[in-house]
Amino acid sequence: MHKFQPLMKKIRNPWNDPKNDGVYNCFACSPYNSAGLQLEFWEDGDDIVTKWKPTKEYEGWIGVLHGGIQATLLDEIGGWVVMLKLKTTGVTSEMNVRYLKPVKVSNGELTIRGRIVSEEGRIAKISASLYNEAGEECANALLSYFVFPENIAKARYQYPGFEAFRQD
Repeated sequence: MHKFQPLMKKIRNPWNDPKNDGVYNCFACSPYNSAGLQLEFWEDGDDIVTKWKPTKEYEGWIGVLHGGIQATLLDEIGGWVVMLKLKTTGVTSEMNVRYLKPVKVSNGELTIRGRIVSEEGRIAKISASLYNEAGEECANALLSYFVFPENIAKARYQYPGFEAFRQD
């Protein structure tokens, strides 16, 4: 069970439905991908937040979380920022990751936060940070997302619409 501040609102994953098992297989957020991260998300003001506890299966160097997994966490939070804050979907067009300190797989739960920095035309800039259990920033990224108009996101990319993410 996640421990969150009461102000944080749980975000519903609209693809989390047993009929999507085998269809919806996102490495980062599908509950049906047994090798994946199975992330869940919350809204905290301007931020979208996820928490995840790494295990040895995701090591790079001995005892350290693989940098590619860290990048995946940062990229995924960016995608959810686009879906929730811009009410559409898009694709990562650029990502600049800075690794600030090692993330130990044995040090507990990580917190990943993302927010919109700017929007220029169809490009959204998103800031994302990964924190260890002690609250120290271990990695961050500046992401550029190419954002689709909502009608195209719905027609071509299975975007279910903003309301589908709200809890009942």
